Amino acid sequence: MYRLVINVGNDELVLRTFKILEGEVRFPRGRLYVEGGSIVAEAADAASLRSLLHTVMRALYVVEHIGEWKSL
Repeated sequence: MYRLVINVGNDELVLRTFKILEGEVRFPRGRLYVEGGSIVAEAADAASLRSLLHTVMRALYVVEHIGEWKSL
């Protein structure tokens, strides 16, 4: 089992977004979930973990830009 933990601290928007994604990003070879102030990706193999990491980074990119727009 491969596991990647990304600490996002107390970023409420990121944590709420990934809490919603928990139910959506779940497949036989891996899953995403929120644990404390971190996003956790677990996968059965490296290729599946890479796919999950790509999903996390894409979602973080979008959430970060939404946060910037809200502050304007």
